[in-house]
Amino acid sequence: MIKEDDPLKYLSDFAKSHANIGFSNLGLCEVDNVIFSRLSYLDFSAHIKKSIKEAAEDFTYTPESETTRQNKNIVRSEELLRLLGTTERYKNVRISDFTELSGNSETAFSATVFGLNNGTSYIAYRGTDDKITGIYEDAELAYSFPIPGQLAALSYTNKILKSESTEFFLGGHSKGGNFALFSYIFLNEKSRIIRVYNNDGPGFPKELAKILFTKENCAKIINLAPEDSIVGRMLEDGGKNVIVKSSAIGAGQHNVFTWITNGEKFERAEKFSAISEYVEQTLSESLETISPVDMRKAAESIYEIAVKSGIESTKDINRKSYSSILQSLIQILKSEDNAADEFSVIIKTLIRNLLDSEDIEKYISDRLAENIPEIGDGSEMRKQIIEFLQRNGKNKESNKK
Repeated sequence: MIKEDDPLKYLSDFAKSHANIGFSNLGLCEVDNVIFSRLSYLDFSAHIKKSIKEAAEDFTYTPESETTRQNKNIVRSEELLRLLGTTERYKNVRISDFTELSGNSETAFSATVFGLNNGTSYIAYRGTDDKITGIYEDAELAYSFPIPGQLAALSYTNKILKSESTEFFLGGHSKGGNFALFSYIFLNEKSRIIRVYNNDGPGFPKELAKILFTKENCAKIINLAPEDSIVGRMLEDGGKNVIVKSSAIGAGQHNVFTWITNGEKFERAEKFSAISEYVEQTLSESLETISPVDMRKAAESIYEIAVKSGIESTKDINRKSYSSILQSLIQILKSEDNAADEFSVIIKTLIRNLLDSEDIEKYISDRLAENIPEIGDGSEMRKQIIEFLQRNGKNKESNKK
């Protein structure tokens, strides 16, 4: 049951007020976009080809006795699904596809395709969940481009566009928003994309953003971010920026359930808050001196602790695991002279991307050219990316001296 003071009320109020308005009468709006982005955090593997109504009826919900602070947003998403299944607007939306890469220590990726009943579809890319793999991949953004999750998102999007003939919206929350941006920028069939929504997700490094966010690409991109946004301002964005109001403060505004709705849109704020501006500026300045090598070492150290401690998700971090975490930490501290500095770095790696530029030509050939065929030997974009990485490499070398 949705309580009056529960932030889920904003999305649920919209669903109720628009319950009898089909997508044929009112196409997908920015609140719908956030609803589908939030639903992508659920496991729909057993509900492919079902309607929202059927999925809601068949879904295995989290028992109330197992509701915790850590899984509260998942429980809210389940409650939202249950509500949507009762409305005319959403009940016939079809879960036309779902994918989740699991059991892979390098890649965290999941996406759900929602087929609307007006001949369009929405591909929702999941953001970071509680799995250690996903958190590690967030840190990996600090020293690798593209990361495996981005490539998985692009490959999946191309596959879906080949298998379905409709037009598409792309969107996601947090890292899922970044996946939506990446997929669109390197997509084969941009003409079939209606709009791209980045819901408080990071963009790309400044110089790289200048290459990727062309006028053509930016025309379809909308970035939604709350006043106190931190994650959404980690890197440079492109497209239209929309600042929304939230019922929370600080980092709590990253939770889309707290975004205040106003009709088919969210309530607007005039500008980012002083907190958001301060964090964005100070983090940008401090990270300029951190080398990609240190970024990698920090991320690998944290991941090593998790593996040695038997931690697969944040749910496994409890009092019983503290002793094994401490033992792993002591071993890493003994083996790394600058480990203390690295652990302060890892917090920053979750905030901003830097690129690892070792062996530029091989990197481009192996990672970009193979995975993104559009960037061939003679393409201007490939040339610009190589030049960017070369400059980044020179900066890294100078920082070592």
